[in-house]
Amino acid sequence: MQDGRAEGTPAAPRFIKQYRAVIAGGPDEALPAEGTLRDHLFKDSRKGRVFPVSRPRKGVKEAVLEYRIAATAEDGAFSLADITLHTGRTHQIRVQFASRKHPLWGDGKYGSRAKGAIALQSARLQFFHPVSGDKLSFVLPPPEGAPWDYFI
Repeated sequence: MQDGRAEGTPAAPRFIKQYRAVIAGGPDEALPAEGTLRDHLFKDSRKGRVFPVSRPRKGVKEAVLEYRIAATAEDGAFSLADITLHTGRTHQIRVQFASRKHPLWGDGKYGSRAKGAIALQSARLQFFHPVSGDKLSFVLPPPEGAPWDYFI
């Protein structure tokens, strides 16, 4: 399944999960201003890390997300990214951005030099109620404090 629907089924996604993150740097060749990131990820439970790999093999899962750089600091040191997950792999957002030399703010495990909490927030969840069929949507404002305050 990807983005809440069985493969080959053209129906709308059942769940939409959107995140926001503060990432190192601004748009560049490795990470244009918007796009889709598609990688094969391997979870190494012994090391407690996830690694991108070049091709599928045993234990490797595809990871897909869409993103848009919403704002970039004047000095280009960091940016605010809006992210929509199509798959929900362990550390997916962290690994996919870090592998393109844009680690999340505060994520020392995957290469950030910034100190502090990891700047990743589950910003919006949307799904259809299983009984009534009503569309439900829950949205959070950006958190307060560094580095979020730069973009508020």
